[in-house]
Amino acid sequence: MRYAQINVNGVCIADSYLSGEIEAEDMILLTEEEASPLGKKYVNGMWQEVERRKVEVPETDTEMLMQCLTDIELENIEAQQERQMLAQQISDLELAILEK
Repeated sequence: MRYAQINVNGVCIADSYLSGEIEAEDMILLTEEEASPLGKKYVNGMWQEVERRKVEVPETDTEMLMQCLTDIELENIEAQQERQMLAQQISDLELAILEK
């Protein structure tokens, strides 16, 4: 048997062949001849096209990503400075040991 599974908004998210009859609110029985209703909305026994919304990345996301990259670069600079300071301390300790 062929079924369409719909989400909470009534939009078909799956078109599947199952081994037996299913009784569930989110499963709609389909005929073999029916075109796949994937992405369509089930309203009063009929499949309707759903208007697709274009997803746009707001500028704020771009700004947030740029800020994250800047923060990472600053952390890298700080880590490099810390490594240089540790290397200097090691050199100072080695010199102190050699002088004894």
